[in-house]
Amino acid sequence: MSSESEPKKLAGSQVLSNATVYLTSAVAAASAQAQEIGANSAPPEQVTVTARRVAIPKLPDTIMNTPQSVSVVPREVIDQQGLSSLQDALRNVPGITLNAGEGGTHGDQINLRGFAASDDFFLDGLRDTGFYTRDPFDYETIEIYKGPASTLFGRGSTGGVINQVTKSPQLSPLSQVTLTLGSNAEARSTADVNYMLDDTSALRIGLMGQKSRVAGRDYVTNRRWGAAPSLAFGLGTDTELTLKYLHQQEDNTPDYGIPFLFGTPAPVPRNFYYGLPADDRSKTDVDVATGNVQHRLSDALSVSETARYGYYWFDSRQTAPTYGSGNGTNPFNPPFPVLGTPLTSILVERDRPSVEGVITTAMNDLNGTAKFATGWLTHTLVAGIEADEESAKLKRFTNQNTVILPTPLLAPDPNEAFPGPQTAVRQRPATKTDTLSFYAVDTIAIGEQWDLTAALRYDNFAARFDEPITAAHFRHTDDVWSPRVALVYKPQASASFYVSYGTSFDPSAENLSLAASNAGLEPEKDRTYEAGAKTSWLNGMLSATFAAFNTEMTNARIADPANPSLQTLAGTEKVNGIELGLQGRLTENWELMAGYTYLDASAVGLIATGVKGPIPNTAHHQANLWTSYRLGAGWEIGTGLTYVGKRQAGVDTATIPGANLIATVPSSLIWDGMVSYRINPTFKLQLNGLNLTDEYYYANSYFTRPGENHAIPGPGRTILLTLTADL
Repeated sequence: MSSESEPKKLAGSQVLSNATVYLTSAVAAASAQAQEIGANSAPPEQVTVTARRVAIPKLPDTIMNTPQSVSVVPREVIDQQGLSSLQDALRNVPGITLNAGEGGTHGDQINLRGFAASDDFFLDGLRDTGFYTRDPFDYETIEIYKGPASTLFGRGSTGGVINQVTKSPQLSPLSQVTLTLGSNAEARSTADVNYMLDDTSALRIGLMGQKSRVAGRDYVTNRRWGAAPSLAFGLGTDTELTLKYLHQQEDNTPDYGIPFLFGTPAPVPRNFYYGLPADDRSKTDVDVATGNVQHRLSDALSVSETARYGYYWFDSRQTAPTYGSGNGTNPFNPPFPVLGTPLTSILVERDRPSVEGVITTAMNDLNGTAKFATGWLTHTLVAGIEADEESAKLKRFTNQNTVILPTPLLAPDPNEAFPGPQTAVRQRPATKTDTLSFYAVDTIAIGEQWDLTAALRYDNFAARFDEPITAAHFRHTDDVWSPRVALVYKPQASASFYVSYGTSFDPSAENLSLAASNAGLEPEKDRTYEAGAKTSWLNGMLSATFAAFNTEMTNARIADPANPSLQTLAGTEKVNGIELGLQGRLTENWELMAGYTYLDASAVGLIATGVKGPIPNTAHHQANLWTSYRLGAGWEIGTGLTYVGKRQAGVDTATIPGANLIATVPSSLIWDGMVSYRINPTFKLQLNGLNLTDEYYYANSYFTRPGENHAIPGPGRTILLTLTADL
């Protein structure tokens, strides 16, 4: 595949060599400011999740007093679990399920509280658009804000948003390097180096390089490297300036998994691979530059401005298993396997979507925070302006499913000959969106025990779509007001209770695409009612949270019964749920992170007009547990369980002619473990065991119609050994 103006690409063979050079240079530069860490140093000062302040300035209070569900995955848990992707880290948060890609797209795709959230990733408070596998090497924490939040974040956020909080320069020396080797042929190295320039300035750089396979999936390979330098001036003064840059490249052999059959993933071994690895690939090249300045005019007044430019290039082509719809006369289009078809006679088509493109973003958020009193009321008012310009220019290539012979379900051939890469371009869609937003969030203290939050946001969202090959041109503008109101009761410092109401909106061009079927539609809108409680125990060492919520979208986009080529806002999606969380320490040495979510999700109109059915890929029950214990003498152990209940993937109308078959993904229970030993003040060894029972489960799924669907197996048993050096 080629491009007339193709940006720089990653040479797969250079991934680890480039990263090694960066790591070695960074460590050498920082060695003069190295800081020793005691072998038996005391545990860090305990800060419970509810006592933290979130990284979003629009929420100025602690999590304890924030009237919505906020989950936090701290850096310590990321390190203890040996995590190397954002999606793996999100396994610690019940209510999140993973989606598989479609149409050639890859990267992080999730459901949050039953609603798609693939466009709801944020990086330090600003939208992180783009298709790539987010690596946590530069994370300080991960914040998950649950429930509609268009008042805070603009479009999307029906189920919530994911905010990646990155590391920042600090006024203390730091030099840490890790090396991980794994039974999945993994070789991964990271570095985190902080260098003080003077009393108020510092430079920090994070580096990462990785090459790995996936246990049980013989042909899948992940290769990536990244660098995240940051520079800060004025630390600890009234004016702070921080500049951050993220560069990450990938060159992966992707996985499109196993096809569904008769309502469940096909009963084939985990290592069966239906792709063509000689040509399948998923490449990305991501550059994100962010600048932030904060100025404190007084104790009661401050301003902050954040600006960002993002560039996300991707090139994705892969082979996905699908089924034909023929009558047996066309060798490239085999018959669809209806219920009762012998497994030995089923043929799987080689669907080969391919897309290459660039997404660019330019955004700015200017806000001010003022604290003042009106009579006996105390206000914390955050108001601001956001401007956001995003564009996506793609090339979609002609699918090769009509020129590649199908492969047997029970004997897939990954080395099957094929006619080379796609070269014929069938579409060149270009989408551009411009957003201008104004918002105000006022948190009003009514005495010492009551807080009232009132918020309002206005978004002007304009989209333009052009496709020269098909001569399709669309324009659409939405003007949307998003209100929010919440009440918090704080009977004591260690407890709070809240009720809240919030809304969100999803315009047709939310994911940077428009079509004739939806260009004239107003945004989907929803609202959520939530009630919850947050408490801390054991002198603040342990926090507990509870929330019950109802989210309903009454104008979901569905096929127009009068004209199936168009969509109409006549569907309904509803999710009722409860969440429980427990996080912190039971003792100074015993740490715990646990959660449970129950979701009752249903939709009307997604299957057919007026017909009730499931919301795809939403599990009724999810639970997680991670606990670690410091044994003393440098030893630490940890273990965890992740449970995801059975979830409905979609509706199959062809397997049983004349009937609707609900396709499902089976439940799974994954057990992980960890043991680490601090050898001396410099070196620590850590052994991680992932999926210790080697359970055959499915990490994510995609289901769009009876003949186009797949489920991707999760990794088998994996052992990782990590050496950490604090220099």
